[in-house]
Amino acid sequence: MLPSSFLFSYIGFDADNLPIFDIQVDGTISRYPILGKSFSLTFDLSERYCTGWLDFENHKALPCPDQATVEKKYDQCIACRNKTGFNPAFYNASSVSEQQQAINRNPHFLYLAYFAPGLIKVGISQEARGIRRLLEQGARIAIKVETFPTAEIARQYEAKISALDGVVEHVVSRKKLDLLKTLFDETKAIDELKNVLDFASKSLNIAFNKYEIVRTTSCFNCQDVELSSAVIMKDQPNLIGNVRAIVGHTAILERDDRLLAYDLKRFVGYRANVCDENVEIELPSEQLALF
Repeated sequence: MLPSSFLFSYIGFDADNLPIFDIQVDGTISRYPILGKSFSLTFDLSERYCTGWLDFENHKALPCPDQATVEKKYDQCIACRNKTGFNPAFYNASSVSEQQQAINRNPHFLYLAYFAPGLIKVGISQEARGIRRLLEQGARIAIKVETFPTAEIARQYEAKISALDGVVEHVVSRKKLDLLKTLFDETKAIDELKNVLDFASKSLNIAFNKYEIVRTTSCFNCQDVELSSAVIMKDQPNLIGNVRAIVGHTAILERDDRLLAYDLKRFVGYRANVCDENVEIELPSEQLALF
């Protein structure tokens, strides 16, 4: 059972590819599963707090010793950011931390992730993390193209493919939320991914023969959920209902026979309080006409 008040500090997937979230109370971090759980929470969005730092060497998350507040565009204070030393865009940085250099020396795989028709992202991820990077991003399906000895080598291929027409390097959270309602056809999605991979192979004159399809639907638990009918809840401070599915950072909650979609990442770093489950929820104006 959740405590009555806590800091919401992390949303992601565990080593078993199950969606989880972390909370902090009095300097202690606890982890909770998400799927099938009912929540009645309200978030204080007036002030954001540092979520702490990651000790990659010991594979451990630690709370911010100063319980510092941060600007709303960040989830770490400068001290915890420096302790973590992680920079996924290391290739654009003027200097690379020792922690990032250690990560970069590990095997990384190149992937193509499908979000919607015409929207395919290229990226790299640590081999040791399995498919968690793809799950966190909310890829509806993906191709694991090939694994390389280091991040630097994988990045070279990522950069070349990202320069091709029809492939992007970034998809913002708000766009992912809007695309959630797009009809997903697995067969067509796989065909589109293979076409892009074939185009990349011919353009770069490289044969990617070791690729594998990565299916994410069962991890998201969205196979029997009508995502197209979900109401997108973009600016609400409440999270109330039973979690039916979670696609990346977007949780699909059922309440009063309606499906409500929340981007949980926007709650990271904010304090939450358990509230009355009967509290009134204001639906976005563009959705009110549907009911």
